[in-house]
Amino acid sequence: MEGWQETLLYIAGGYLLICLIFYFLQHYFFFRPEILPKAFEYRYPFPFDEVDFDMEDGGCINGLHFKVPNSKGVVFYLKGNSRSIKGWGKFAKDFVSKGYDFFMI
Repeated sequence: MEGWQETLLYIAGGYLLICLIFYFLQHYFFFRPEILPKAFEYRYPFPFDEVDFDMEDGGCINGLHFKVPNSKGVVFYLKGNSRSIKGWGKFAKDFVSKGYDFFMI
């Protein structure tokens, strides 16, 4: 086998190995929730409602709804796959200040 073919084979093998690692360990890399205590209280300088969605498996998904009077609409924000929304309410001010409700899960 020529040198360039052997190099290409090593690169392809390395790529396949990385793909397999990510496939079998994706729950560790991507889905790492932060579970907040039941008594956790969000504190923000503008009004909001806390919304809980009970899941069939006994879990609970928590959301925040920042409201403004005479809203122009609602921005629906799905935060993502890791940690929690406890520090993300600070981004609501960007939308609330422009007259939009902001709902975040």
